[in-house]
Amino acid sequence: MIDPAAHPDAIESVWNTIVTRLSDDPPAALAQAQACVLQVPPLHGRKALFSRFLLGRAQQANMLLDEARETLLAVAREAEELGDSSLEAQARTHLGKVLLDLGEFGGAGEELRRAVVLTEHTGGPAGIRAAALNHLAAVNHQQGHTSTALGLLNEALTLRELEGDVTGQIQCLTNIGITQMWFGQYGEAIRTLTSAYTLYQTQPMNLQLETPILHNLANVHSANGDPRLAIEVMQTAYQSAVTSKNARFQAMASLNLGMFFLEAGHPDQARAPLQSALQLSQKSVNQVIEMHALDGLGTLYLQVGELEQAHGALQAALNLALKTGSKQAELEARLQLGKLYLRQNDLAVARQELEAGLQLATEVQSVKEQGTAHEVLAEVFQHSGNLELSLMHTREVLRIERELFNAERDRQTRNLSIQFEVTRARHEMEMYRVRTDLERQGREAAEKIVWERTAELAQAQQEVVTRLAMAAEYRDDTTGEHTRRVGRAAASIALALGWSKEQAGVLSVAARLHDVGKIGIPDSVLLKAGKLDANEYRQMQTHTFIGSRILSGGRSELLRMAEEIARTHHERWDGGGYPEGLEGEQIPLTGRIVALADVFDALTQARPYKTAWTPEQAAEEIARQRGTHFDPTLVDLALPILTQHDPRDVLVEDELIPLTQEDTNHVLTVFEELLVERTRELEQARQAAVQAAERMASLARTDSLTGLGNRRAFDIRMDQMLERASREGLELTVAALDLDGLKAVNDRSGHAHGDAFLQAFASAFKKWFGTLGEVYRLGGDEFVVLIPGNPGTEALHKALEGAQREVKHVGFPVATASLGSAAFPGDARTAGDLLHLSDQRMYEVKLARREKRGASNSI
Repeated sequence: MIDPAAHPDAIESVWNTIVTRLSDDPPAALAQAQACVLQVPPLHGRKALFSRFLLGRAQQANMLLDEARETLLAVAREAEELGDSSLEAQARTHLGKVLLDLGEFGGAGEELRRAVVLTEHTGGPAGIRAAALNHLAAVNHQQGHTSTALGLLNEALTLRELEGDVTGQIQCLTNIGITQMWFGQYGEAIRTLTSAYTLYQTQPMNLQLETPILHNLANVHSANGDPRLAIEVMQTAYQSAVTSKNARFQAMASLNLGMFFLEAGHPDQARAPLQSALQLSQKSVNQVIEMHALDGLGTLYLQVGELEQAHGALQAALNLALKTGSKQAELEARLQLGKLYLRQNDLAVARQELEAGLQLATEVQSVKEQGTAHEVLAEVFQHSGNLELSLMHTREVLRIERELFNAERDRQTRNLSIQFEVTRARHEMEMYRVRTDLERQGREAAEKIVWERTAELAQAQQEVVTRLAMAAEYRDDTTGEHTRRVGRAAASIALALGWSKEQAGVLSVAARLHDVGKIGIPDSVLLKAGKLDANEYRQMQTHTFIGSRILSGGRSELLRMAEEIARTHHERWDGGGYPEGLEGEQIPLTGRIVALADVFDALTQARPYKTAWTPEQAAEEIARQRGTHFDPTLVDLALPILTQHDPRDVLVEDELIPLTQEDTNHVLTVFEELLVERTRELEQARQAAVQAAERMASLARTDSLTGLGNRRAFDIRMDQMLERASREGLELTVAALDLDGLKAVNDRSGHAHGDAFLQAFASAFKKWFGTLGEVYRLGGDEFVVLIPGNPGTEALHKALEGAQREVKHVGFPVATASLGSAAFPGDARTAGDLLHLSDQRMYEVKLARREKRGASNSI
């Protein structure tokens, strides 16, 4: 037995060996951990408990998940009894990961949340908290809480960066890439995963890190519609997984490789890897991979016509998903079952599974799967003869395709006559572009209609006015369908009142212009996510005056009616509305009709800040405000129409109402005046946004403690200088610097004194090495200098000695640093090799100094 009290160094050496072998040789780590537990008796308290903790980690690394769960749970409970919060947090973090791999998401979330709370209260190592946040994000991802997962991962990444933990940063970036893929943000996902792989290439080879990055890069390429590239990357990932001897990685690689072959239309090549994934996952009791392997095999059987086997595999996948609570796996299984039942012509059951899958896809914000559900539902309704619903789902497929692919190409604004595509994420820049296009198109249209015949003139004028109305609505309704629905609903109510079809047709178009005044409301007010303050609300109310101004003075029935609606559709029956506080029948009938249609449609449509109400719920709210907000007679007449009938059956789509040349010119003139005002505002906002972006970019490349460039800035500059040196045949030197004694300063005098120590060295390095090249802080006590050319050993020595003297002079008498350098092209030819070699030489100097005090630096 080992006596930890008598031989503390011996037991710590054993622990370090076990930790190292967890990734390099899991079976050897397990054998050594088992021996360590036997050799350290329980009477040694925390040391015995920590040995058992390492045993749990070794069991976890060998995929002995049930044993690991039992061991880690016991360690967590005993650590809690001993009051050892740090060890308890570590045990619960690894226990949460074990439960996650077992598919027990509820238990995993509970343990990981407890670990996060423990790290908050104890101020323990940031790495423990970051690991807990990372695993908790995976739990939320499986449960469909994708936005929450992304927030947790960003918090974990910040902690890893502050700690200088490159391995942890790579893991966080990898998981962020997965989450971005589920949001349909394929470009961002590829960039994030590429950043992870670039960062990985600066480190020694570690297949435990490389394999997940390659996995997820392949997944993104697949989701982005490139199965060939996905297969190529995944085959590399599979070889990496086999080399790593990690059963979970092998199972995952087999699963993904099989799925990519399926997507590429090669079911014969997919069968073997999918069956291998199922066997490996069942052997290692990894229910997450097992669920997806069953789903993949079910999809394969469905493709090749083996329907009985397909049903068995997919039903097993669904049962396992329901048991574990995995919404992602449930979603995949239900979609495939829906396809199976459609193929078997069991349309009712197919519809049931697909609608459940569509609801799940919406809940977990999986845009691609929403598109799949709509696509298959369109086929189901087509086979059942319900062509209207089939068309509806087909339209949804087209809408989602636009969101997925057009949004990834800088949200290019299409021609106004087709569609305005404006996104909230870049609304200031995009709105500026839209306004510029709109102004140009309005002028072009005005010039064109001068030369057209009278019949063509009426049609062109009508389209100009309605498109201008849509421009205002597109700012907070990117589909433009709200104004159409309001127009149809208003026309339906008018017909029920006894209006002629011609009058109702005029109202249908005029009602679409009810919010045209929003074109004059600043984006800061119109697009504000939160509640408006009093001043902003008053400014928003002015859209009624602006709309009235645009439409006033017209001679046609359409513009007179549109002006009346724009001015009065926010008045209330009880006099509490705006802008004039009219009440009862003082409010024009057109304004009362559109007010009711507008509110009903707004309630039944989803917006970023609210979910859609059912027609019945909206009708209850309208009825509740009968006699206060709305005309009671209209409410009684309109509710049966709005809840039971489709107003599209009432009127011909977009009937053309002729306008006079004078009316059209008036509208265009006022609109152009507003466009000039809005363009000026948007240009100012654009300039402010550019300045803010430049400031943020500078901060992102600057180390906050020392003011030097950080690791990101170094990587960018290193690539630039190396590319130039290679192109022009120049030399480039990388000098790595590492402070001696920072930990001792922190331990002896506190971290505030340690920060002052770092700042003093940074200032001295910048002064003495700045004449040679550019100085960066990589993290912790590590600095690096990029030097054009090769200054030689003597110059580097002189700069180092000068920096050390200066730091000693400002109050740090024992200030020393170690230095090592490497030159391009003589020593190395890549950025990673140059940095690695300079680090290696620097550490040789540091070790030599420790072994022989007083030895001079060598380069």
